[in-house]
Amino acid sequence: MIDFTRSELTQFIIHYVGNKGLGEDLSLSEKNIEISDDFLRDTVMRYLTSPFKTDIYYQFKSKNEMHYQDVKSYAADIFSSRTNFIECSKRIAEHLHNQSMHPKIKGGEFYTCYFKDCNVDGIICDAIGLFKTENKDTYLKVFQHMDNFDIECDNGININKLDKGCLIFNTESEKGFKISVVDTNNKIADCAFYWVEDFLNTKMKENAYFHTSNFIETCKGFCEEVLTEANNVAKQDQMMMLNKSTSFFKEKDKFDIHEFEKEILPQPELQEAFREYRQNYNEKMDLNAIDDFEISPTAVKKNQKFMKSVVKLDKNFHIYVHGRHDFVEKGYDEEKALKYYKLYYTNEDFG
Repeated sequence: MIDFTRSELTQFIIHYVGNKGLGEDLSLSEKNIEISDDFLRDTVMRYLTSPFKTDIYYQFKSKNEMHYQDVKSYAADIFSSRTNFIECSKRIAEHLHNQSMHPKIKGGEFYTCYFKDCNVDGIICDAIGLFKTENKDTYLKVFQHMDNFDIECDNGININKLDKGCLIFNTESEKGFKISVVDTNNKIADCAFYWVEDFLNTKMKENAYFHTSNFIETCKGFCEEVLTEANNVAKQDQMMMLNKSTSFFKEKDKFDIHEFEKEILPQPELQEAFREYRQNYNEKMDLNAIDDFEISPTAVKKNQKFMKSVVKLDKNFHIYVHGRHDFVEKGYDEEKALKYYKLYYTNEDFG
């Protein structure tokens, strides 16, 4: 949990970082912004901090040898002495400019902030915030003049949508700090990792979210690559495995591999196949095999959409199977030369 209720924004500077690959400029400020208006200060705080609510944390990787200094180094300098804030913020902006080479990366305002007394999972510490605005919205302004009104439009920032953000908490520095990241514009394949990896040089912390997500991905891959009709496994059996796995993570607070195998993979041959797949998956993804961990509800919710049990029949029908796979039969009609599903049920409802 991240709580800014008692936090204070003590230093705030804005630069402009264009797309270097397209020849766009880098404009650096020399002074902090002083916000005297209470409403404006509260609005800025809400815009910059409200998106950070989940239990997904990152940490800096070991030093990036391609750069003499990187975000991790500059953050450590700021934490060691606040007098370094402006100069380090300029160096961080330059580093971001150097990473902005892909033609689809948008230029925008780049904010560096210093927050005092943040609460991250019960620990009170300071934090450095790095934020980038890439998109502007059109909004209307209405003015009243005595007995009539005027209206005009302008472009501005939507305070309910932060494009890119990063909070570096001054805790766990020996492990690469504790970091929370927001990136709502990461759908473009060629620059999806521009913020998290190219600029920040971070990786996900190995916590409950990390372990839960990886194991769910393992289950999904096992169902899609091993429990297939090519391996003589019926589609409904594949769906049953997905359903049971999803239910297991929803209903449990802690994960234990022996409990999982007993409930989800009762057949010895199925357990052996899963263990082999999991070992290959972990080696491919460079993961350690963790057999017990806290289950992250955030990870379960986020990955649930990938665990849906849907049978797609040509382009005509979709069958959603939520349980009772013994009420589903599959066959082949010789006369029509077509496959079929037979469903047994008691009641029907047209939603």
